[in-house]
Amino acid sequence: MRSISAKSLGSLTRGLGEATFPDLRPWLIDTLRSEGGNSVERSGAAQGLSELLVASGAILTEKVIVNELLPLFSHPKAGTREGVLWVLTYLPTVLGQAYSSLIDESLPALLSGLADDNEAVREVALRAGRVLVKSHGKAHKDKILPSLEEGLGNEDYRIRVASLTLLGDLLGMLGGTKVGKTSTDTQDDIRQTERAQAQIALALGNVTRKRVLSSLYLARSDAAAVVRQSAVEVWRTIVSVTPRTLREILSVLVDQIVTALASGDPDRTQVAGRCLGDIVEKLGDQVLPEIIPVLSENLYDGDNYTRQGVCVGLAEVINCSSKEQITKFLEILVKVVQDALCDTDTQVRSIAASCFQNLYNAVGNRTLDEIVPQLLLSMESDDEITKTRALNGMTGILGVRSKELLPYIIPRLLKTPLTVSHADALGSIAHATGDTIHMHFSSIIPTLISELASFSEVKDEIREEAVRRCCRSMCHNVDSIGINWLISEIASKCTSDKQAVRKEACWTFQVVVEESK
Repeated sequence: MRSISAKSLGSLTRGLGEATFPDLRPWLIDTLRSEGGNSVERSGAAQGLSELLVASGAILTEKVIVNELLPLFSHPKAGTREGVLWVLTYLPTVLGQAYSSLIDESLPALLSGLADDNEAVREVALRAGRVLVKSHGKAHKDKILPSLEEGLGNEDYRIRVASLTLLGDLLGMLGGTKVGKTSTDTQDDIRQTERAQAQIALALGNVTRKRVLSSLYLARSDAAAVVRQSAVEVWRTIVSVTPRTLREILSVLVDQIVTALASGDPDRTQVAGRCLGDIVEKLGDQVLPEIIPVLSENLYDGDNYTRQGVCVGLAEVINCSSKEQITKFLEILVKVVQDALCDTDTQVRSIAASCFQNLYNAVGNRTLDEIVPQLLLSMESDDEITKTRALNGMTGILGVRSKELLPYIIPRLLKTPLTVSHADALGSIAHATGDTIHMHFSSIIPTLISELASFSEVKDEIREEAVRRCCRSMCHNVDSIGINWLISEIASKCTSDKQAVRKEACWTFQVVVEESK
């Protein structure tokens, strides 16, 4: 391979005619496939094959690339995969515009190479991508750009980084600038970036520009630091004033964020949540009126994954908003958080509890005053679905603010005679607050034992069963630190002058033994 240059091979083929091609092609392809060769030899073979393909005509070139070379990219040997990518590195330049028909065929192999396990293959894939962008980016951006946008959402961070690099090359070429060569610190830098923005908008059109910039901004919140850094570099090169650009692309960006939140992918959901919080920090009052209604709508209309994602985004929005901003939108925020707390999906309720916690940290007891009375009222409903949802919401709140909420709730639930719904609510609350419920045993345990004793005179099997379930839940869920409190309260009833009370106190001791962890 070193004894004859690639261009000489091309000239030789053109001089001798196409009959020479079949003789040289197997030799060059074998060199590309050889595991024993090195990158220099594979590069030389690829360049030589490219020149031969040019000499052989477009029809035969496409046939060889599609039928013989691209299938080799699934080859188990890294050297063979590297050889294919070397061909894709040289072909765009030597074929010129004739390569445009091969872009759709070659892009999947190129992008796949960006995530290859072998570092040499990844490097050649990136080189091939940059050559393709440089030689055909302007003329065929409509073919190349969608693949790069798709790469930004790939689960492999290496593909995301490489896609950002290629996207930066493409946008820089369209805008007449270069990624990393400007910091927008000086007036000249700002003017250069402004010109680049205008040229990119002219080249892509307003709709595509907004979509691309939204995807790029979302990448700034990526889970991988190297992706975030690359996204920031590209963004700074083509955007001069971030808040102004964010306002321009906000509706498209919010749609992309909601889609990512609803993806069901934990990483994408977290990235979208962080991006949403970042937008709120930068734009504040300007963005909240647009974001909150969208989140609210998707909470009510979306599937489980969508509702979980909405809660992640809502938690970030609340966490990144000022007290004044939250107060301004408190009515709608309270409604959305309350409905999320009452959701039928356990994961949604769990994330909604974090939203409630953030809301409580921002406005304090006002959060309890807005949500808890409504939940208590719904717990008295005759509709089982409404009652169950309210109980879900109450236990969710208690899971994060039990110390503040129990003194507010317990007296209201212990009103005698105990209803079935109140007894079931107490049992569920015990499950959610096992580490703090014991501090209220002085009022809970005497009431439960007295209620059980009353059934010896007035029979009510349904209420009695509910109270006994509640007792079992109390005994089963109490934390080890609360056992002494529980035993003490039960023991105090064993000396009662009423036989029914003493009997039920002894039964409660039996339950303690049966339900002990």
